[in-house]
Amino acid sequence: MKYIGPFLRMNSLNSETIEKQLFFLAKESVKYLVLNSKCGITIPTSELKVKNLPNFDINIIKSFSPLYCIYKRGNAKLINIGGGLSFDEDALKKDIIVEGNAFMTLSLLELIDYYKKFKDIDNKKYSLSMLYLILARKQLEFFAANFRNIEGVFVDKKNTTPELTRDIKFEEKNKKFKYSDQALLMAAYYKYSLYDEDKCGAEYKSFAMDILSMFLEYRDELYRCSTEEILKLCFAFNLLYNYSKLDEAKLILLDLMEYIVEDDICELEINEESKIEHNNLLFLNCILFYNSTGIIKFKDKAFKNYNKFMELYEPERGIYIKPSEKKEIEYNSLEIISYLLCILNQGKIFGKDKDSNMVAVDIFRRQIVDSGIILSWPPSPDLDDVERYKNFTSKSEDLLDEQTFRMSSLPTPEAIELAPVFIKNITYNKKKEIFSQSKPSFDSSKNMFIFFLIIYLNKTLTEHQIEDSEE
Repeated sequence: MKYIGPFLRMNSLNSETIEKQLFFLAKESVKYLVLNSKCGITIPTSELKVKNLPNFDINIIKSFSPLYCIYKRGNAKLINIGGGLSFDEDALKKDIIVEGNAFMTLSLLELIDYYKKFKDIDNKKYSLSMLYLILARKQLEFFAANFRNIEGVFVDKKNTTPELTRDIKFEEKNKKFKYSDQALLMAAYYKYSLYDEDKCGAEYKSFAMDILSMFLEYRDELYRCSTEEILKLCFAFNLLYNYSKLDEAKLILLDLMEYIVEDDICELEINEESKIEHNNLLFLNCILFYNSTGIIKFKDKAFKNYNKFMELYEPERGIYIKPSEKKEIEYNSLEIISYLLCILNQGKIFGKDKDSNMVAVDIFRRQIVDSGIILSWPPSPDLDDVERYKNFTSKSEDLLDEQTFRMSSLPTPEAIELAPVFIKNITYNKKKEIFSQSKPSFDSSKNMFIFFLIIYLNKTLTEHQIEDSEE
């Protein structure tokens, strides 16, 4: 009888369990994409300075194919290369998008603190904190050397290296640059400097300050950007201010936040043509800024915005429905995940809400697990893995249920030979009440943004919640 398992397992889902599952997905997917996917330009393992990773087995290091940068897109169907599952190089679109690469490096930097918790508990996991720091530095060096134009700003490029040559060549995809790209990398260079006390760390901080000086000089230009660009700028400056507490960063951030909440950008009605992710990112920006500054105005704006998109939820369907007269509604992965993250994180700012827990469970179960928008889910840690235990104790009484890490109904990458990533979109048929999936393609910019959001919000707003409870 012990093999039957609990009756109505899905009913034990709650917001806390969903957050843990999403965090496990994000950290394991980032680990796979950066170390094993080969979806980009790889770093020779000889450059990783193995001597700095004394706790890592040399054979494990040799099995990695860590990335300098990640390509824009590829087929998520995996192929067996050298005994491991990787992306098919022939199916990769070799464009290098600044945004996706910035979020990749930021994700590594955010995970350093997590793996530092394993010091004196699990040497191999603790070594990941050192490996991720080395990789982040290598990536940031590579970006600065290869992805700036003649004016010195970061731009999207394409790998045009001829076959059978070692000299990597790039060409610009677009002469235009995005302010948000510069801001995201500014945050990444600054974040790296906090972990490196040597000369390299000081140089990276100085580089970040150079980018900040550019923003101070061209502040007036920022307000001419599109709605999406301003929202991403706010998000990047929320990161920088959280990392640095610099007055100059707060000055720009405050101006931009005042602009987006007081201008028409905040009053747009959600309709068939509007982008749900814009409303979601507006909400997240407001709670992050409130979390950093305590300015009540932005908490109030977040609450107003939250109530607006909560009205889209239809309890009888268990999903949110965008206003539309069409029989079929298309959802992209970013809008669904950001919608769920807003639901999950609002309680850390506004207080717990039973209704929001129900909505989170429904959205997670119906629009993520059942819809097929996530292709596969990394397997749970083995029973001898310290991550399988509460507080990493390895005590039998602290053993965590598999549902802490994943839903058993979801296939693993090895079982289905599909990467643990989100596809571009799904379509919902209102009459049949079923979802259909787009092709199993991988978009690095969308996925890296999603994974970073999950990792960062889990850490940042959970710390805020702890501090409030202690007070």
